[in-house]
Amino acid sequence: MQVDGRPTDSPGRRPAAVDGGIANPKAVAWNRLGSAYWNRNYDGGPDEAGCAQYLGGVAGGERVLLVGASTVRLARAALDAGARLVVADFSEILLAELEASLGADAARYVRADVVSADPPDVGRFDLIVADRLVNRFTRDEMVRALRFLASAVDVGGRMRLSYRLGLYERDELLLAEARRRGEQAAVFDEAAFDVDYSGASGWLAEVLPRHGDIPVEALVDFYVARGREHRLREGELDGLLAEAVGDGTRYRVAHLPVPGLPADLLLEFTRSA
Repeated sequence: MQVDGRPTDSPGRRPAAVDGGIANPKAVAWNRLGSAYWNRNYDGGPDEAGCAQYLGGVAGGERVLLVGASTVRLARAALDAGARLVVADFSEILLAELEASLGADAARYVRADVVSADPPDVGRFDLIVADRLVNRFTRDEMVRALRFLASAVDVGGRMRLSYRLGLYERDELLLAEARRRGEQAAVFDEAAFDVDYSGASGWLAEVLPRHGDIPVEALVDFYVARGREHRLREGELDGLLAEAVGDGTRYRVAHLPVPGLPADLLLEFTRSA
């Protein structure tokens, strides 16, 4: 249930599996926004062509892990392909609302923080997919997430993660206004190539692009709560992946263009041993 774009507690609607020990502050942002991400005339997830790219080659009955309960369109596409779907997210609200949308028996819903130093064992999968997941993390969080995800790919399985190179358009708007105000250091660490929208909490509403019908106050709360995020330079993700795996695991990597999104690429990781 939602009031003014904010999720409210719905008794009885809880993920099938919940880990109550999650303390990641970024989960607060997604709990606040909830399914407004997909039911307020805004869909930040992949379109039909993007879903087809993620799920290319998936056979009925294959085990698919979707990380990110906000990408409801990708979840539905995986189910339509006949996958045995597990959805993992650190947001209890997003999982509960996705479960309400898809049905309790359609998938397994697991509350898990993929950037935790000790994430839960969710099993091994034929395919793991996530849409721009890594762009929402700090550099250290990216390494931990890649370590966890790569370890959950079964031998012969694949992982497909989309990511964006460089700054987002909304980042550029943020930085332009921050420079005008003389506050760039509060929102952008140029050396680390990190952005932090919390440094613009007082004026973010003036520059933040609309996201469908999501109220601007909810959007400001969402981006402020997300905190510091790393932006990727060309070729950087390969180094982060090597740092994350680093245990003799044999794998192949390809970086594929994403249809209609020239700034985005799809990392395809195939585990061979």
